[in-house]
Amino acid sequence: MKKTCFVIIGFKTKTDFETGRKLNLDKTFENIIKPVFDDLDILCYRACDLEQAGVIDKKMYENILKADFVVADISTLNPNAIYELGVRHALKPNTTIVIAEDKLKIPFDVSHVFIHSYKHLGEDIGVTEAERFKAHLKQQVEKFIAKPEIDSPIYTFMPNLIPPSFTEDEIEEIKESIDKSHSTYDLVELAEKKKNEKKYKLAKDLLKEALINKPNDSFIIQLLALTTYKSKIPTEKEALTEAIGYLDQLNPKETTDPETLGLLGAIHKRLYEQDESLENLNKSLHYYERGFYVKQDYYNGINVAFLYVLKASLSEEKLDLYANYGQARKIWNEIITKWSSVVESDSFEDRGDKEWICFTLAEAYFGLNDTDNEHKYLEFGKEYMSGDFAIDSYLNQKEKQGNLLAKLHEKLYNMK
Repeated sequence: MKKTCFVIIGFKTKTDFETGRKLNLDKTFENIIKPVFDDLDILCYRACDLEQAGVIDKKMYENILKADFVVADISTLNPNAIYELGVRHALKPNTTIVIAEDKLKIPFDVSHVFIHSYKHLGEDIGVTEAERFKAHLKQQVEKFIAKPEIDSPIYTFMPNLIPPSFTEDEIEEIKESIDKSHSTYDLVELAEKKKNEKKYKLAKDLLKEALINKPNDSFIIQLLALTTYKSKIPTEKEALTEAIGYLDQLNPKETTDPETLGLLGAIHKRLYEQDESLENLNKSLHYYERGFYVKQDYYNGINVAFLYVLKASLSEEKLDLYANYGQARKIWNEIITKWSSVVESDSFEDRGDKEWICFTLAEAYFGLNDTDNEHKYLEFGKEYMSGDFAIDSYLNQKEKQGNLLAKLHEKLYNMK
């Protein structure tokens, strides 16, 4: 009978709230876990691959217990993953492999469990690292197949415990229940496709269906908020307000998730464009700035700088104007310091966002009136273009920023 491996892992992008790093965990599953088990002819799947209908918790517990192997990725210290790993250790004495990306700060209670580390770049995993870790993981699985050893701390310290037993028919039922056409993963994939096709209502309906089984998943909620405000239905302002309502579920007052903060910044920025309310401008700046200082990410950073230029252009007091313009220049320089070194690093070619980094650097240099470096990174970015969206965004933002800087410099001249 074909063996099974249930993978405890988040899907899509998750944030490590300790460090602010964002990790695409789909890349972990697709690039270094599933290929190993496919090669060994072992059925490998996640909770988001399970059939959508019915009570998802029951299916999850069944799979945690009955799978021949469990790989638990505790990167980002996702509470669900930690809890599910604990359930597996309580129910099964062996064949559990715990993995995590190498920058994770391991909590004390998990530190006595052997954790296999791999290097994650955030958006992707480098080819060399993927090959290294696949070989390592395959070796661990083959050792388990040859001779399973106790890896559960519970069964280690309580060796007289008797694990639950079940029949081969029960295992076969689990395999039959993996219907990918109705999985949460596929609902989200289809929703993203429909969003990109601008079929926003259908995309929202699919995401709401996905939330039934994963009601607290931050990625689905963020995507629903993004799809909602992009739809401008029934009006742009109403769509923006509705999107804020979805993000309220993610604790915006205290969150350190750069994606949530970036979305809130974008929404309030668009609300400001609707009503020119200083309240919305300040809220947008507040959220973008929090997101930037959590992670020093270029998306939040370049928007922070833009909003400081906007505030400077609106300033009527000379000191206020200089303060806001000075903050914009400070942020541009911070972006350049960090992200120019990323461009020069050995791992840059493995990234999936190369064009965005280059265009962001070009925009920062434009703000500082450094034409040579602006053109340098603009040309770099063009080499990595996969479409026109990134450069169109850059040119649109550059035009707006150019107009604001011209207005600002005119004000400075008149204030002399």
